[in-house]
Amino acid sequence: MEEEFCSNTSSPSGLPSSSSTATNSLVSSEKKEKKNERFRYGNFNRYYGVRTKGFDHDPRLDILPKEWFNKKRILDVGCNAGHLTLEIAKELKPSWILGIDIDDHLIGVARKNIRHYFECNDGDGQEFIGKFPASIKNYNVWFSRENYVLESDEYLEMIREEYDVILALSISKWIHLNWGDEGIKRFFKRTFKHLNRGGRLLLELQDWSKYYKRAKTTPEMFETYKNIKFKPDQFKNYLIDEVGFVECQQLGIPKAVTRGFERPILVFQKAINLNSRKRQLIEDKQENDHKLPEKKFC
Repeated sequence: MEEEFCSNTSSPSGLPSSSSTATNSLVSSEKKEKKNERFRYGNFNRYYGVRTKGFDHDPRLDILPKEWFNKKRILDVGCNAGHLTLEIAKELKPSWILGIDIDDHLIGVARKNIRHYFECNDGDGQEFIGKFPASIKNYNVWFSRENYVLESDEYLEMIREEYDVILALSISKWIHLNWGDEGIKRFFKRTFKHLNRGGRLLLELQDWSKYYKRAKTTPEMFETYKNIKFKPDQFKNYLIDEVGFVECQQLGIPKAVTRGFERPILVFQKAINLNSRKRQLIEDKQENDHKLPEKKFC
């Protein structure tokens, strides 16, 4: 009887006691905090279900020029569960595409999707050795868990030209809120160094007005948000004037059922001849240095 009595948390009136209500509230709060911490990078496990609602494919695929991808090396940063990465691998036929994400679970799901992709395309299942297909060299896609934001600018010197296209779709806000102004700038610098000459960065920006809601995900993110000075509308000039891209164009706005996903995709291209780009920057600087200061009148 004592055990039964102790387990009863209701008041004599049959209503939950104040201590029971407080306990339930605390448990609910802890669960919410854990959930927020888990998804602080925008690594939602049902992202594609919302993003592609009403479509049988990712609409962003429709505006990607095939000639930029065909027989090229591609990097998809923040690939989530890999659906768009796999669609690109299948439809645009790059020589190699690597999808990376900071979330171990999503990378695991993406790798399982590869197995399904191979089986659907090759007719019969493929033998896997550990985490890799036994004949992975015959395929053009893989996924890896990685945080693309380096710890400091010193590591940028280690980055070498490797990819023809880098995709950074709907991730800039999350990078910015987790690593601040310096983090997003370092991210941009790394993409530039990682691209081959003539390579392209495809950037799907999130508007500053969308930051506040997600900034409240964790206390740390909100503090970072309050210290942000480098706004998304400054990214274009920074990428061209500071990072070194020579050209920017708007690729288009993908279709979406949800208006929040109707965001333009910008394309920044790296110069084919970097020496000419350096000369241009030097000439621009010299021109600015030699401009006479405006006269001030008392």
